[in-house]
Amino acid sequence: MGTRSLRIGLAALFASILVLALAAACGSSDDDTAPAAAPTVDVAKLIQDAVNAQGTSASGDIEAAVAAALAGQEGLTRADVEAIVNNATAGGLSAADVQRIVDQSVSGIPVPEFDTSQLSSLVQSAVAASAPEGIDVSEINRMVQAAVGAAQAGAVTRGDLEALVTKSIQDAAADALTADQVQAIVSASLEATNQAIDEAAMAAMDAGKAAQEAGMAAMEAADLAKEAKAAQEAMMIEEETGYMAERINAGSFGRAFHIITGTSNENFTQVPYKESPMSAAAVAAGTILPVDERLPNWENVFILPPGDEIGVYGGSLRTTRAGNITQTDMGMGYGLEMSPDGLLLVPSMFRVFESNESGDEFTFKMRNGARWSDGYPHTMEDIRFALEDLMLNKELMPGLPAVLTSPITGNDMRVQFIDDSTFKVFFDDPNFSFMESTAMNIFSGIKGCPRCFISPSHIQKRYHIKFNNAEIPAILEANNQPNWVKNFSFIRNVRGFEGPPSEPVPTTYDINYIYRGDNHYNPVFGGFWARSQQSGAESTEFERNHYHPSVDPEGNQLPYMDEWIGIRTESREVGIFRTMNGESDWSRWDLDTKEMPLYLQNSVQGDYSVLKHDSPDGADSTFINNQEYVDDPEIGQLLRTRDFRIALSVAWDRNGANQSLASGLGTPQNMVPHPSTPYFPGEHWRTLDTDYDLNRAKSLLTKMGYTDADGDGFVDRKDGSGPLSMFFQSNSHYPFVEWLQSDFKALGIKLEIADQSSRAGNTSIPPTEYFEFFSSTEGGTNPWSNAWNRVAPTTKDPQGPAIGQYYATRGEEGMPPTGPDAEYTDVYGAMAPDGTYPADISGHMLRLQELITEGWVVSLLSPKRVAAGQELFRINSEQKYKIGGVAYAGLFRALKLKRNNMRNVPKNWSPAGGHPVEWFYFEDGIDNLNNPGNRAKKYQTVNFLDPAYWD
Repeated sequence: MGTRSLRIGLAALFASILVLALAAACGSSDDDTAPAAAPTVDVAKLIQDAVNAQGTSASGDIEAAVAAALAGQEGLTRADVEAIVNNATAGGLSAADVQRIVDQSVSGIPVPEFDTSQLSSLVQSAVAASAPEGIDVSEINRMVQAAVGAAQAGAVTRGDLEALVTKSIQDAAADALTADQVQAIVSASLEATNQAIDEAAMAAMDAGKAAQEAGMAAMEAADLAKEAKAAQEAMMIEEETGYMAERINAGSFGRAFHIITGTSNENFTQVPYKESPMSAAAVAAGTILPVDERLPNWENVFILPPGDEIGVYGGSLRTTRAGNITQTDMGMGYGLEMSPDGLLLVPSMFRVFESNESGDEFTFKMRNGARWSDGYPHTMEDIRFALEDLMLNKELMPGLPAVLTSPITGNDMRVQFIDDSTFKVFFDDPNFSFMESTAMNIFSGIKGCPRCFISPSHIQKRYHIKFNNAEIPAILEANNQPNWVKNFSFIRNVRGFEGPPSEPVPTTYDINYIYRGDNHYNPVFGGFWARSQQSGAESTEFERNHYHPSVDPEGNQLPYMDEWIGIRTESREVGIFRTMNGESDWSRWDLDTKEMPLYLQNSVQGDYSVLKHDSPDGADSTFINNQEYVDDPEIGQLLRTRDFRIALSVAWDRNGANQSLASGLGTPQNMVPHPSTPYFPGEHWRTLDTDYDLNRAKSLLTKMGYTDADGDGFVDRKDGSGPLSMFFQSNSHYPFVEWLQSDFKALGIKLEIADQSSRAGNTSIPPTEYFEFFSSTEGGTNPWSNAWNRVAPTTKDPQGPAIGQYYATRGEEGMPPTGPDAEYTDVYGAMAPDGTYPADISGHMLRLQELITEGWVVSLLSPKRVAAGQELFRINSEQKYKIGGVAYAGLFRALKLKRNNMRNVPKNWSPAGGHPVEWFYFEDGIDNLNNPGNRAKKYQTVNFLDPAYWD
């Protein structure tokens, strides 16, 4: 942002450019479009890419690839093609190979417009020179002339024209000449034909270049005019708002905020702080500090660049849903947040978060001058207390989560406090996943306490035996808790307490101060604090945090809105219908993808838009096969048989499920991440054994010895106890379980189902359930982003809970890799290989764990990590421990609804992390809760299926 004189000067400059550009465009109006020049195809690159794809040792493959690359490319001479192929193969092919490739590839090039008389003349001269003396060539010339005329009338290739010329000569001369004589005439004629074509091609190229240069000149003039006009409009907008939002391209996520602002906000010019009318009234009443005292200085304040534009203060956001809105829904309140794409942790309440090159030392800097929502200063004591007295206190935390321990030694992280704003975390080994962990997002805020990096020490020291031993017995009795450790877990629950403090809280720091009011509460950093959040209440209420340490780029303290009201309905369906009636300003809960047509149908009437925040994880609906199940030996054998898992996969009609249960939005595939992500294993592995093929599935059952002897439609168990029956219970994915019931019936398996959770029975040791459905929105794109990754059994994973427990406890618990065991076989009687887990017949789970271990100590995009990630997903696609169904459909956390006058709601954001609700605002500051019948005046209904969604 510059001074007024600078703005005027720039505006004048842009106006001058606009005049010059319009003149260059020859007076084109806003509606005129310059003629588009034909796109220039880099044929040399096409051929080079074709050669690179095949390798110079496979000349036959190159021949086909080059021909495909040249198909439809006009304006090329034979000499051009030969030179390009020679250059691309760099001497790797023989002259004969090059000649054959050129012959084959040029035959598919379209013939440019040519002068038929010139071609006929060249061919006649060639015929006369090559025909035997005394032979009448008039009939040959007549037929060639007819062939050339026919070619000129249609769209033909070089090969077509050569074939016409050849056939006309053969038909005319076959009876009068020998085969060798005919061939001599044909060869001479084809040489003449190609000469004519090359001359025509060169002429066409010259004409095309001239036209292209003219077109480019016109386009440049038009672009110059357009850019100048856009620049002038941008300048006008900057005059009004001073801020231009980042442009988000279709399907992308945008940049992390600390990249936009710079680590010390150096990318934005410092401006005076401004505040909401609600805050100004509280300042006037003497209940809060003035805005300059409430906020950190410009270097330390958290700048949030909103997604649409600078907002307007005021209004009450309303959300209608079956459950309660809680404190954890209230926006940016953690030390670290996930980047918009969900791949990395980025600074939030911490100003700096960075790693050394070896990945074993991490530096944090806090935002000096920040305050808790009760006005008390946030200092390094909050971090020291959280780390030393909570996180590393073995009474509270006997063992740390995996991401907070050294990957190889297993030792706890170490902490060093450098000064009043800086501290470091150390590991024995490289631990790059520390910067990628979705769990660290939680640990960096007070929600995770006692696993936390920041704690409101002035509140929570009261409940710590080290600081308040004398009062602990009375507190335990009042809270009905058995000991101080259990009580601490009770009081740290940010969803369980609400209201303002019951005694004045000082606004100056005192290391000895401990709050001792009657009303326990948990102060926060986020944009709203819990005024009332009783579980099960008809509504929950959250009020503006006047001390929220963030501003927009123009210095307006956030949040823009005054409060957030959550209205609890008697059912999900009632909440959805009230939302479609316009009674929710913003909702990311309870939405069902299969109902999306209903949402779209009512969107104009309800004055709302439908958004979709896509996860690139690629596992919206995946079911797991537990390899350790032995309660029913025959079922356990089947689950451990790869042929059986493949049969279940190809018997699943994914396309039908996608159309019926996901509104056709999904992509049927295995459990692999999106192709744009670094660990995508390749197209083959994405689709391996996913095509619906009931006959193949049945043949696999027959191979395993299963038949339907009694003709009841179900194959019989081998023990003679009746039909092969299985059981699947799931609540969050019950419609998919119902779909599988039908597909399994067609296969010949009787599937009994129940609408209830299977999680506990699937992860018990030994397991009592053997199937589970899940959706992955985090940990599927990057298996190193948390300890409970979706691919390898590194915790009590449903594909092998005891196997995962062995890894998680470093061999102290669980199933050790002792090799074959007669208790664990497949239907063919095979057992695990030596040195692998008994329940894993293929032995691949040990390799999965090895790959995870190798990846912990290298960075996100290192070649070793990328190779390991791709192998993880390849193994799962091949072995089908987890059978993927539909991806990218938005089945979990992805669909959102917002009223059209609700602005700054992101168009895309990874569901792995929450985006800042602090920047939401109402058009003109007029909300819908307090203004019944209000509708957006500037903005219309749009949805993620509409290209205009990204405008």
